[in-house]
Amino acid sequence: MAEPLLAELPEHRAAGAIAVIYDEIRRFSGVPYVSSLQRYLATMPGVLEWAWAAVRPALVSGPIQETGWRLADAARLSPLPPADPATRAAWKLDANAQTAIRAIAENFVRVSPVNLMTGACLKSLLTGQTPGGTGIAAIWTPPAMLAPMPGNADPGSLPPEQRAVLMRFATEVDGAPFIPALYRQLAAYPAFLAWLADELVPRLTAPETNTARAVFRAAAMEAAPAIVARLPALPPGTPPDAETTRRVLATIDRYAGTSPEMTMFGRLILDAI
Repeated sequence: MAEPLLAELPEHRAAGAIAVIYDEIRRFSGVPYVSSLQRYLATMPGVLEWAWAAVRPALVSGPIQETGWRLADAARLSPLPPADPATRAAWKLDANAQTAIRAIAENFVRVSPVNLMTGACLKSLLTGQTPGGTGIAAIWTPPAMLAPMPGNADPGSLPPEQRAVLMRFATEVDGAPFIPALYRQLAAYPAFLAWLADELVPRLTAPETNTARAVFRAAAMEAAPAIVARLPALPPGTPPDAETTRRVLATIDRYAGTSPEMTMFGRLILDAI
């Protein structure tokens, strides 16, 4: 039996204030999806509500997103081998499947830099930076919503061989296995995912990836304090206690590695197909 994955509050189970926050996350990120970072924070009583209230002014007015996307433009890796029509046919990727894969990759290329910058701003707040600006009054319109994705595969429901392929991408967050959602979405295309595992897993620790990831992450962490400084004073509410803060910071640090990866690997997938 597979180990239980990182806890999350799925989108279909969100209610009340969490449902409202999930809707805003989707709208202001321009993707029809709430990332596992926020779904995980939603499992801790009051944490997502506090975090969203704290950084929301910088999301509804765009500096978090625009900064993330600007930094992402400089994060590039050498390409994957292109997949010719015969190879795509062998993977059983018809035109509809290729369209769906492109939609998945586009969603993560867009949302991952936003998650990286959101996490960087939360880290600044949780490690002592006190906002005291007058707010961010810019009027900003999010990009048009991208196409929906097929949904995250449950590793426990996959045949053993396919589960083993998916688990090659696993890391750990808060003591539980964590598979970045890019790969769980692509599990609907097992032959393609198996090829990606052979191509991408070795790159996870390759010098080129490590350098690009570190540069992207450092740039985000460097940019965050200037955004946080413009935020108004923290809203009413109880911030996370010391142990919860430790867990949140550890999760943000893990996402600071996987978010650049999903941005850069998502681009590689788009180029390959």
